[in-house]
Amino acid sequence: MNHPTTPAPARPPRQRKATRAQLIAAAADLFAEHGTTNVSIGAICERAGFTRGAFYSNFKTVDDVFFALYEQRNAEAQQRLEALTADAPFSEEARCSLESVVATILRALPMDPQWVAIRTSFAGQAQHRPEVAAALREHAEQLRRHLQPLLLHVLELTGRRPLDSVEDFTRAVITAHVGAITQSPLHDDPEAVREAVVRGIILGLTTEQ
Repeated sequence: MNHPTTPAPARPPRQRKATRAQLIAAAADLFAEHGTTNVSIGAICERAGFTRGAFYSNFKTVDDVFFALYEQRNAEAQQRLEALTADAPFSEEARCSLESVVATILRALPMDPQWVAIRTSFAGQAQHRPEVAAALREHAEQLRRHLQPLLLHVLELTGRRPLDSVEDFTRAVITAHVGAITQSPLHDDPEAVREAVVRGIILGLTTEQ
C-alpha cells in the first residue's frame, strides 16, 4: 500500500475540522459494525466519502483515528460528569439513599456494549505495543480524574467513605462497570446486573464515617 507522494492541498481550518469529524464518524461506524478496530484506511475513506489524501492530511494510521474517537468519547463523558457534579441531582429526601448514589453513577457511566467491545479489542494490542498501553492508561486516568469528584460527592451524601484511597476506589468502580457491560450479552437484564455490581462495589469498598 503506497502513501501519496505529495501532500493533499491545504484546507481551510473549518473544512479540515469537518473532514476530520467525518473520518472519525465513519471509522466509529465501521468499528461498531466489525466489533474491532481492524479496518482499513480505504474502508474509512470510502465510508466518509474522502480520498486517502484527505485521510493522511488528518491521520497517519487507523490507530490515530481510534485515539481521536477515544478522546471524543472521553470528552463527552467528562462533560457529563462535570454537569452531574455541578447539578448535584438529589432531593433532600434522597440524600442518604444508596439507590440515588447508584443511579447517579450509572447515569455518569452509561451502558454502551459496542464501545466497550471495540475498546477491549484494541486493548488486546497493549500487551505487545507499549505505546498503545501508555495511551490507554492515560485515557483511563482522565476518566478517573473526572469521575472521582462525583464519587466523593455522592459518598459524602450517604455518610460513607472509601476504605482505601479514593483513587483505587474510583478505578474499582470503573473496572466493575466495564466488566458488567462486557458480560451483558449473557444476562436477560444487563442493567440490573450493572446496578448490582456498582452497589456491591460501594458497599464492599466503603465504610460509614
